Amino acid sequence: MIKILNDLGFETKKEKKTLFLKVPSWRPDIEQEIDIVEELVRIYGYDQIQIIEPEKVRKKSTLNSRQKLFHFLQRSIASKGFLETITWSFTDSKINKLFIEDKKEIKIVNPISSDLNVLRNSIFSNLIVYVNKNLDRGFKDISLYEIGPIFTGSQPGEQEVVIGGLRSGKVSRLNWLESDRLVDVFDAKKDVVQSLVEAGFNKKKLFIDDQTPGYYHPGKSGRVFLNKDKEKIIAFFGEVHPNILKSIDIKTESLVGFEIFLDNITQSKKSLNNQKTQYQYSDYQKSERDFAFVIDKNLNAQELIEIISNVDKNLIKDVKVFDIYQGENIPEGKKSIALNVTIQSSEKTLTDEDLEKTNQLIISTVEAKTGAKIRS
Repeated sequence: MIKILNDLGFETKKEKKTLFLKVPSWRPDIEQEIDIVEELVRIYGYDQIQIIEPEKVRKKSTLNSRQKLFHFLQRSIASKGFLETITWSFTDSKINKLFIEDKKEIKIVNPISSDLNVLRNSIFSNLIVYVNKNLDRGFKDISLYEIGPIFTGSQPGEQEVVIGGLRSGKVSRLNWLESDRLVDVFDAKKDVVQSLVEAGFNKKKLFIDDQTPGYYHPGKSGRVFLNKDKEKIIAFFGEVHPNILKSIDIKTESLVGFEIFLDNITQSKKSLNNQKTQYQYSDYQKSERDFAFVIDKNLNAQELIEIISNVDKNLIKDVKVFDIYQGENIPEGKKSIALNVTIQSSEKTLTDEDLEKTNQLIISTVEAKTGAKIRS
């Protein structure tokens, strides 16, 4: 290094580990240490410098858990056939009032347009407008979603991130394989529950009831909690109220939607893969039994399923609702729910006595906990 610098006209003086240099008068381009390094490498030869790959070790994740959930749900909803929409955070006050409920309207002092004069209180405020525009252009069966902020006030932090989607029209329209049908509340429910399961939450631990905002159809909508404690609402789903369809003049056979509130979701430590349990099978024959209970019309089918499932978890493998009836021969204020129960042991073949004992235990447990009666 000293020889190269001396040959270039530098005056060098070494003191311990420090090299003092005097720059020659004809080298005004030498201003700092890196310029000296460049001179040394230039003379010594770039081909003589060993190439060392940078250490590629990620010590900290690029995205935090909230950001990961944001992008995961974004992809999850898109994978279900929804097209992403990106709209303004402000909207038309006339449309916003249909979804405002008990929230405060946040007016914009200098709106860029007279029909974009408030901050949106609901993700549906803009989404429903663009669904309507697509319907007017002949797209009968369309599914749109958007993920972004909604506002509860004008101060910092008075907002929350929501992912919302709307489905319109029919499923399998003009399909030769299967008959078409209108989209319904169960399509919206499936979109919500399946997305939450994919995000790492256990389907059996989700709690659903029928208390929803006024812009959903009463009786054809629901809300979702992560547990029975009902601490925070994480989602709404259901058919959009007919009065809103009339107000906006939406020409569609059916319109369903959902909202998932990301800020209310406690991030699951389990991924979808972690939830997968080892497949267990039984060498013994399964039996299926059908039950029809006459219960109070306000009792949810989900509660009935949980009661039956907990009668004997080792024997009862599955419970499915296949019919709900209200009308003739059913007392007023009551409804009939028919369920199919799969009973199977992993230890032995069940005898008629074993099955009859389980049947009676199911009936007595349901009657004791709900006041239901077995329908003859």
